[in-house]
Parts: sequence; structure tokens; C-alpha cells
Amino acid sequence: MNRLKHHFTFDIKLLKGIYTLPFVGYIIALFLIFTSHLNSTDPYLPYIFLQGVAVPVSGLHIVFLYSYIYDEGSKEVLLPYYKNNLLYDLVRYSMLHGCILFLFTCLLIWLNGFGFFDAKIILHLLLLFVFYQVIGVTLLSLVESLELSIAIYATYTITEVVTKGTFLPWPHIFLFEEPIINIWLVLTFIFLILGLVLSIVQLIRSYK
Repeated sequence: MNRLKHHFTFDIKLLKGIYTLPFVGYIIALFLIFTSHLNSTDPYLPYIFLQGVAVPVSGLHIVFLYSYIYDEGSKEVLLPYYKNNLLYDLVRYSMLHGCILFLFTCLLIWLNGFGFFDAKIILHLLLLFVFYQVIGVTLLSLVESLELSIAIYATYTITEVVTKGTFLPWPHIFLFEEPIINIWLVLTFIFLILGLVLSIVQLIRSYK
């Protein structure tokens, strides 16, 4: 426990104000969820903000932490340390953000009732959460630039959420309406699982 506390304290000191950005995102998501619930009769609108705002910001801490590897002249020095701690860092931040997203889920249950979270939505939310825990650092390992990886991360997510997946015919990983078992739902799960597998392969290649 002391080791865990030490690492979180170190991360806060290292990232300074940047460390608070995911929590700012959570506040925005909370505001949007309450606003949409009060102003709309669509029970899926609050869930869209959970999956489209709260879940994506949950993966940012790892991206910020590992971006230091790609500072000029730092890779050879920092990579051995980070590659030995990648799994540990992913687990501890998944636990932290998993607890926060569990509270968001409880909020949606309170707003929409237990019946809203059927097996399909629960499975989708879990896969989406794990996907966003790894996709950011995966992009970072590919482009080796914090700015570019965040730009790709944010552009895809914002475009998907704002247009509800209607803007471009690229892989869709969000649910914008009641999930009915059909080819589109199956493709959503396939894209999520494929994204996870490819991300894990890339992380193993980059940090082995």
C-alpha cells in the first residue's frame, strides 16, 4: 500500500497541473449527464456522455506519464524503467478510474433504473473501458508524440460522440441507441476486441 501511495504521489508531483485534467473531464461528464437527464427523455443520452466523455478521459493519465519517454534524448534512459512498470501502471490506474466509473454507473442506475444495464451494455462498457486504458499509450508508442497522440485520440472520440457515429464509415465502438443484436452490434464488439488485441500486441512490441 505504501508503494502504491508513493507512486501516485510521485505521478502527481511529476505531472503537476496536468494530473487534474482527467478529473476535470469527469466533472464535465457529470454536468452533461445531469443536464441531459433533465432536458431529454432519451435514457441513452446520459450513457452516451458516460461512454463518450468519462470513459475516454479515464485513459489519459497513462498517456501523460509515458509521454516523457519521447522527450528529446530521454528514450534510452527512461524506456527501461517504464517498460518494467507498464503492467503495474496500467493496473493501478485502471483500478483508480474503474472505481470512479463505477460511481458513474451507479449514478446512471439511479437515473435510469437497474433494467437499463443489461448484459450487452455491461459487456460493452467493460470492453470500452479496457480499450481506452490501452489505446492512448498505444498511440503514443506509435507516433512518439504526446500532442499527435492526443489529437488522434480526441478527434476520433469527439467526432464519434458529436455525430453519433454518422460522420465517417470508420470502425465504431460506441453505442448510441438501445443495443439490439444485429450485424452493427456484432461489428461494434468485434472492433473493440480487435482494437484491444492490436493495442496489446503493439505495447508488447514497444515495451518488451
